[in-house]
Amino acid sequence: MTQPKLPDVMPPSAQADARNRAVRTFLQGLGIDVAAGVVLAVGPALADAHFAWTGPYWATLGALAAKTAVQTAVAYVASKVLPARP
Repeated sequence: MTQPKLPDVMPPSAQADARNRAVRTFLQGLGIDVAAGVVLAVGPALADAHFAWTGPYWATLGALAAKTAVQTAVAYVASKVLPARP
């Protein structure tokens, strides 16, 4: 008895793979940023400390967002320069 032949699967192009990896990295980084923002806002409230939407709070969130943007760009370039091999 012969096995049925599976259809050949075309691997994604390097461009599509790099974009996919960059989007996943962006979403993962954004999730970390949102979680950190929630902890920074909710943590002091739960500890009964005085919380205000101050400049340092927004600067911290901005720095986290900038980190995510840089992380996404690095993931995209790295995937283009060194694409995954099947």
